[in-house]
Amino acid sequence: MSAPTAVTQHGTDPSRDPAPRVEPCSCLGPAEAFPAALGALSMDELQVLHSRICRQLDREYLEAPDGPHPCTADRLQEVLDELDVRDAT
Repeated sequence: MSAPTAVTQHGTDPSRDPAPRVEPCSCLGPAEAFPAALGALSMDELQVLHSRICRQLDREYLEAPDGPHPCTADRLQEVLDELDVRDAT
């Protein structure tokens, strides 16, 4: 996936944010960069982003006693909205 040119910032509780990962991961944590303009991504890039967010969501459901991080849930909804727009055209 190409590097995003802009990153959205979500108002989150910093105490719940894990340290950013240095090595590549199949998940997209709340502290990692997220593209501001999903419409600029190719369908393949969008699908990879969806997969990484879903894997992160699964991880958070298993590991976090308070449930998934709100940023992860918001990101998933943004990606799903973009996929719905593309499916409608």
